[in-house]
Amino acid sequence: MHFSRYVSLCFITTSSLLLTTTAKADQVLLPKPDGAFEVGLSTMELIDKSRLQLFAPSVQQRHFMVSLFYPIHSRKSTTPANYMPPETAAFEDGSELSTTGSAGLVSPNGTFERLALQVAGKSPQTQGTLDFPIVLFSPGEATTRLFYSVIAQTIASSGYIVITMDAPHDVDIVEYPDGSVDLINTTVTNAATIADADLAVSVRAQDASFVLDQLCNNASVVSQLIPGSSHGLDVRNVAMFGHSLGGAATAAAMLNDSRIAGGIAMDGTLYGPVVQEGLDRPFMLMAHTNHTRVAGNGTGDADSSWFNFWANLRGFKLDIMLANSLHYTFSDVPIVLETLGIVPNATIATNLQVTDLNGSRALQIVTTYVTAFLDKVLKYKTSPLLQGPVAAFPEVTFER
Repeated sequence: MHFSRYVSLCFITTSSLLLTTTAKADQVLLPKPDGAFEVGLSTMELIDKSRLQLFAPSVQQRHFMVSLFYPIHSRKSTTPANYMPPETAAFEDGSELSTTGSAGLVSPNGTFERLALQVAGKSPQTQGTLDFPIVLFSPGEATTRLFYSVIAQTIASSGYIVITMDAPHDVDIVEYPDGSVDLINTTVTNAATIADADLAVSVRAQDASFVLDQLCNNASVVSQLIPGSSHGLDVRNVAMFGHSLGGAATAAAMLNDSRIAGGIAMDGTLYGPVVQEGLDRPFMLMAHTNHTRVAGNGTGDADSSWFNFWANLRGFKLDIMLANSLHYTFSDVPIVLETLGIVPNATIATNLQVTDLNGSRALQIVTTYVTAFLDKVLKYKTSPLLQGPVAAFPEVTFER
């Protein structure tokens, strides 16, 4: 087992809390999670004074945004919270849902600004909240962490504290509490080499360990993220999952930090030493249709990195494939489109890397299997979902 290469200390950071509620007449509410708990939400900027910002245009300390979704022992009424802050919403209107954007959808400005999560109120009862297991999440390259908030909230409603982490300059946009933004460094990402990807994954893995270190710091972090908290969180046994490059970061973080007891890669190529070194703890691969493990120089949906990584996994391991899915089925994109009443044609759906799989169903499948794996790793519960095909989810097949 690899012991942590990062000292488990509590670093003081300069941090700010940002949670904006909305009350727009034309507001569109994303579905409320159906787990046993209401879910609170806090966001914060974290600063690591010991590192520099990767791919930034100028020299600056490493800083990034996190969202923390935490379960609450109550069934009080929920309140709407912006799915995205203003500058991010405007940016995504232009890049995702406009005629000039990459997808080609026609949608008026303000579409993403209207979207809201249904979260617990500002003064929730947090007694017992700190006892829930912790789960970290890393997003895909060029994709804000906010495009995974419904997934994170749904998992949190089953009894997990879920922290989603942005990676400035290799996600499309990161907006900070003061309204400033960091945009993706397209010079790097458009011509990314294997070395660039290895570096990005390594930095994200360091971010994960840094966040775990911060969560033991009640004074500067936990008390702001979880109202009413009186002590730090137990980070000795946590889990992590990620989409695309975030899945690669998950594997890399597990190699570096023994506190991460299990991990999930939702689609995407794997990078770095972990592919050859492997892991001795549970890991699950979740694949879009035809994303398969192959030997040699696999391209496209045939993935040699998965082949090599799989051979070097020494703990519990699963490789499941979701029928009628593409890369961004493993994100909020399907449920966002469904909530907005947008039915993209085949060309636009392909541009968005989704299919005609119902958004609610996609969300259910992804979160159900992620939660079942987390339950095994962190709550020591056995589920038939992880043992083979089940009638309730015929879309899921097991790659042996």
